[in-house]
Amino acid sequence: MKKYFVFIILSLIYYTAQAQELNQTQLDSLYNLFVNIRTPSHEQRPGLQSFDTTHIKCAFGIISSIKYNFDRFSAKQKSILKVLLDRPVTDTSFATPSGFFRVHYNISGTDVPKYNLDSLAIALDSAYNFEINYLGYAPPPSDNGAGGDNKYDIYIVNLGNSYGYTEPETEITPGSGRYTSYMVIDNDYTGFYTTGINAARVTVAHEFHHSIQIGDYIYRYDTDEFFYELTSTSMEHFVYPTIHDYYEYLPYYFNDPQNCFGKNGSLQEYALAIWDIFLQKNFGYDIIKKQWELMPQMRALQAISNTFLDYQTSFGEQLNKFGIWTFFTNYRSIPGQYFVDAAHYPVIQPIATYDISWQKNSNHSLPLQLNTAPVSNSFLQFVNSLTLDTLVVQITNIDVAKGIDSVDAFVPFNYSLYNSSQAGSTKLTNDYYESFSADKPAFWLTADILNNQVIEQGNYIIQNIDYAYPSPFNYKKNYSNGKFIRIQVKPNLLDYAEINIYSTSMRLVYSANKQITYDMGRKVIMWNGLDNQSNKLASGVYIFVVKSGDNITKGKLVIFNE
Repeated sequence: MKKYFVFIILSLIYYTAQAQELNQTQLDSLYNLFVNIRTPSHEQRPGLQSFDTTHIKCAFGIISSIKYNFDRFSAKQKSILKVLLDRPVTDTSFATPSGFFRVHYNISGTDVPKYNLDSLAIALDSAYNFEINYLGYAPPPSDNGAGGDNKYDIYIVNLGNSYGYTEPETEITPGSGRYTSYMVIDNDYTGFYTTGINAARVTVAHEFHHSIQIGDYIYRYDTDEFFYELTSTSMEHFVYPTIHDYYEYLPYYFNDPQNCFGKNGSLQEYALAIWDIFLQKNFGYDIIKKQWELMPQMRALQAISNTFLDYQTSFGEQLNKFGIWTFFTNYRSIPGQYFVDAAHYPVIQPIATYDISWQKNSNHSLPLQLNTAPVSNSFLQFVNSLTLDTLVVQITNIDVAKGIDSVDAFVPFNYSLYNSSQAGSTKLTNDYYESFSADKPAFWLTADILNNQVIEQGNYIIQNIDYAYPSPFNYKKNYSNGKFIRIQVKPNLLDYAEINIYSTSMRLVYSANKQITYDMGRKVIMWNGLDNQSNKLASGVYIFVVKSGDNITKGKLVIFNE
């Protein structure tokens, strides 16, 4: 039986390290965990707490937590950590055929490699060729001679049961957030989910992308860990599509898809490699690279959301579609549709299953008050034993701002299912009608699957609530997304909308045709708050009217001109 309690310890330690200062017990646990990884033969060190380190996918986060908290360890702990955080000492090295990598290893002792080093060299060069030459990422920066020359250094040591890690070393320019690095990988991969040279292959593909992330973009692992790991794990699949090490982690998403997409410090981040697999199948590889190009300026969820602007779609629509893909896996998989390897994936789990064995000739309803996390897909399952129907309702939340700032928040919603038409309900079939309500309705989409057939998908929940944000809008305030008012537009197929802004006395102060765009998963038009003469407006309440096709949006906003 696999043992995973070390992951729980790691998750608690690392997640707490991001949120607050660690207490002494947590520091000691973090110290012991890292020492066990770097020097697994701990029998000669009496008193050191032992951890079962089975299948630690990537110790990049542990390294980050150690460095973040380094000054808070005891003097004795710091003296040991300092040695372990230095480059490993080895007696032999060679350059790979491409000339980009130098592999360091020992020819005797417990660190001796147990897999073929020629195959490892080919694996490293394959990762470089795919990620740099084919995908177009820039190579990680030179370490200025550390390790003996300017080649990128790989160290093979006995890591117990940790696959490996990328260690940030020197900031390239003070304040840049970009670092040189080197890679440390295990020497044998005995007892892993994937073993031997195949484990080494996916590890170098994974860790090499970490070196690109922190060398060419930004090292911000304290807040966006999930994005670093999901991208690196997807690179394993892209470089080596026949090695499926990421399968081991899929239950951590499929069992709890209602968790926030951007949740750090959990094994979900490895499972979400399938998000990048989904993106690649629908948009190609470039969309993933575009997200990294935005990372130095914004948080990961915002970068993910904003890249869809270039593809005339939204994060919300794609997250909802992704939920459909995750539904059709395992025994529901359909050859030639959705994920290529869907038959090997787990079954998505609903947050609840409800019995709706209703008689057809009488009125029935099932009102529900539920919670989910921001930026998530939740699945409700309804089973009718009389008709043998199974209805699965997917609820997608796309509140990106809350997903960044309040990852553990509960987001409430109301859902009702009926067997006849009711006021405010939407018809699914002749036998099923539904209604949905929640705060901030533009942040929600639904999809409906009846007897494994998609009958509705990507439905935005608008329900006559129209608004603009930020409101109040202050000319003097610096907003993270720029100094614009975003006015919601009801869904349509047009690219432009007519906007008119009126004072409360119904004096027209601004009128234009403006392009419809996406922001945080919503269709909006963006207005800088200036009138048609490019003047600032007086403080007060203003009325907006937006016409896009046959859809008209009306609402109020507040402007401060102090």
